[in-house]
Amino acid sequence: MKVKKMVALALTTAMCAGLATQPVMADDGYSLTVSGIGGSLNWLPVYIAQQEGWFEEENLEIEEVLFTNGPVQMESLSSDGWDIGCTGVGGVIAGVLGYDAKILGASNTDDGTQYVFARSDSDIVKAGQGNNSINEEIYGDAETWKGKSILCNTGSVTQYVLIKMLEGFGLTQNDVEFIAMDPATAYSAFLAGEGDACVLTGSGGTFKMLENTEEYTAVASGPLVDSGLMCNFVANKNSYEDEEKYEAMKAFMKVYFKTLDWMAENTEEVVQYCVDMNDENGSSMEPEIVEKYVQADKYYTLDEAVQMMETKAEGSEYSEMESNLMDVLDFFISVGNYMEGDDEKFAGHVDSTLLKEVLDESK
Repeated sequence: MKVKKMVALALTTAMCAGLATQPVMADDGYSLTVSGIGGSLNWLPVYIAQQEGWFEEENLEIEEVLFTNGPVQMESLSSDGWDIGCTGVGGVIAGVLGYDAKILGASNTDDGTQYVFARSDSDIVKAGQGNNSINEEIYGDAETWKGKSILCNTGSVTQYVLIKMLEGFGLTQNDVEFIAMDPATAYSAFLAGEGDACVLTGSGGTFKMLENTEEYTAVASGPLVDSGLMCNFVANKNSYEDEEKYEAMKAFMKVYFKTLDWMAENTEEVVQYCVDMNDENGSSMEPEIVEKYVQADKYYTLDEAVQMMETKAEGSEYSEMESNLMDVLDFFISVGNYMEGDDEKFAGHVDSTLLKEVLDESK
């Protein structure tokens, strides 16, 4: 297995730092800077392909740049910090509206690892279930949630899940004390006694809390609030319009979906790779927890990913994928996170051209 040298990436914001991996590859070929969320399920195929040498087989040199969340990931587009990125809906919206990024496809569902936790002895849990109009399995009621301090990442899928849950109680984010924290920080802070509830997504913290039911209760989740979220590939517009970078992105996509096919047939190896990835990311997990983590969301096949961009959503002028993303954006607009008219600005940024070419060339 390759040993990778990690170096700090300076950011314009102090809330996080990325990690850059310097690749080793023969001369002649394509190069691509690829960004992602460290330890995430949609980054795992990139990690595996790097370890297996599959990018090199396609004559593609990869430089990895890792972040803790999507909005911060997109900030580095202001300086052309990367060419293509793997991210969640928070990153997608921030990238399109802030930096005119292109959406090239979807990699996997993104609601299976999102949970809202409260302490098991809290009045939220004691209020029981059956009081939420979205799903009767969600804990609490309007009175017990009102005024609670909630640790949650802002502008991300976790905030979307939280707001949808509150909506089911007839509440808005203004009815609670929203404390902005990335998931890793929120997990540590909640363990230390801060906050009445926390919203987590990703790996270690989420599944460790799910195992510790005596102290913590999963009071809501992405599937319970019917979030319908997914992870996507987002391209730097300048890179996408560059002929050589465009071809490099095609090679990247070819390897990515080839890796997904391999992962479907090699589940034990996938678990070990995920353990290794999270160890390197500083978010170590036991293999038993990792096994649940890698099964939490569904990866799309290349055919499915293209079909979502080519099939019109029912009653919509947009594709199934674009319609899904715009539904999330419309929700954020309705609660004041984005402005009226941003939906019109967002429309038209999904481009299926590249992924269709990858599919055609794979036949």
